[in-house]
Amino acid sequence: MGEAILSINYITMFIFIAAMKRCLIILISLCGLFNKVCAQSPSAAIDSLIKYQIITVEDRPVLEKELKEKKHASYRIAILGGVESIMLQKKFHIDLHKSSFAISYGKGHPDKKSQDSINVSLHILLENIKKAGLLTDRVYTYTLKGIDTGRYVIDLQMIGTITEMSSRLEQLASNKLLPVAEDLHKNGVVDDSSFVRLENNIRNGKIESAFQLNDYCKFDKVVDLTKYPDDPDVWLEQIHRDIASILPGLNFTNFSYTTIPDTSFSIPGVRFKVSLVCNGHIYKYTSLAFTNYKNRQGKIGPGDLFVEDFYRIFNKVLTDQQSPLRLHSVMFSPGTTAEDHFRYFSLIALSAEQAEGFMKKLNFSYMSVSMESYDTTLTSKNISNAIAEWRKMGLFAHLSDATIAKATDKTEADNLFAMNGLLSNFPQVVYSIDSAIMSPDYPYVTILSRLAGITRGAFNPTGITQSKVKEDVELKYLSKGISHSYTFNTANGWVDTKFVTFVKRLSQENNLPGNFYQLAYEDSFIYLTNEQYIYAQKNKLLNLEGATTKR
Repeated sequence: MGEAILSINYITMFIFIAAMKRCLIILISLCGLFNKVCAQSPSAAIDSLIKYQIITVEDRPVLEKELKEKKHASYRIAILGGVESIMLQKKFHIDLHKSSFAISYGKGHPDKKSQDSINVSLHILLENIKKAGLLTDRVYTYTLKGIDTGRYVIDLQMIGTITEMSSRLEQLASNKLLPVAEDLHKNGVVDDSSFVRLENNIRNGKIESAFQLNDYCKFDKVVDLTKYPDDPDVWLEQIHRDIASILPGLNFTNFSYTTIPDTSFSIPGVRFKVSLVCNGHIYKYTSLAFTNYKNRQGKIGPGDLFVEDFYRIFNKVLTDQQSPLRLHSVMFSPGTTAEDHFRYFSLIALSAEQAEGFMKKLNFSYMSVSMESYDTTLTSKNISNAIAEWRKMGLFAHLSDATIAKATDKTEADNLFAMNGLLSNFPQVVYSIDSAIMSPDYPYVTILSRLAGITRGAFNPTGITQSKVKEDVELKYLSKGISHSYTFNTANGWVDTKFVTFVKRLSQENNLPGNFYQLAYEDSFIYLTNEQYIYAQKNKLLNLEGATTKR
């Protein structure tokens, strides 16, 4: 009996110990998780920062405000961002919420003695931030290594790195990034085998930057600008050849370029105009890339300007080939460091449906692609025919042959989005009211004068004035001896919502032989006689917004 009782006691004790062990394991696991993710409450974390004199009691409202405003992020990210903001304010009197700026810590380093002293302070700061429960092991280890290798020269620099890395890794967590990978796979941007690799790497925490998604996408290329020489005679053609390698059928010959002076900014600069032959046809493109910088040898390097838009010359080739694909530049967020953004750019070939998929909020927050035209009618042949027809119908009657030839060349090198937009290359044919922003004091005077300029002498208003009447603007002018006035309601902006109606009524009020028409999908207007309108509609030469023939 005693042995039986003893056995029962042993069994009971074993069960008790096993249960305690299980509870201990659970407790240890929970403590480990708690330490990695949420070691303290937000209030306790702030208390710790005050305790370790990272911030003062007076700074507490700043962090509490960050917590309220950054509800989309974890409290760790909000507090770290608040600490960075406080340091910026105290050291440089910069308010993150009111200023846009970039801090460069330069390439120089303190001497060893100074760096050692800096590192001691940074070690203490890092340990105290860790005690506040604001760091994951991964961020802590990376930052600690950075201190030991002399990466940081000031506490603010280290805090900025911690904040950026913590935010980036939080956004790249598997629960957030896996749905993006699945959607890219579903849309055919990532193939089956690449998706398996991507999925595994996301789950194993190997994706540290959205920029790494390049490694898994089809028809994708990363261009490293540091691999090209500074001489545009070399790097311009080489970059184009590297871009052409993304898809078959883009090989070219007879590459050449010219520099075009650009005075659209206060500091004069240059743009590049490129020409090449592909499939027996000459293609041209004038880049949006602008620079006024040259190195000591007087050369412009690829890192001295925004070069991503050079790929658009190949979209002209793809349009002529009636390919379903277009090249896009890709921006990533959360991306890599600021230095990497200037060093690399990424391109990808997509179908219209795939490009539309990147407009989803799910994908857009990680990868955004440039807007490109999938209009299959914008072929080189159709553009040449359209220019010939526009000339035939008299749209260029006020222009000399030399001006028409120059405008045609400019059109051929333009970025193609819509046929209507090409008309802007021909002087005084269309007028965009957006340009009136350049005359903020008297926009309506400018608009009326410019509208008159595209009528080829049919409309000649004089004595144009604009005056303020309470919250409205009154426009007055003389035409054919008759005084005209119109009042615009500008309480909600400088352009009245009824402005389009005003423009269309100009023809009737001034007994003009034609009408003003708004080009579809644009804020531009064109003036056409009835004969020109009928011809354009019959031959589908212009896409007009709600056009009707004047009677």
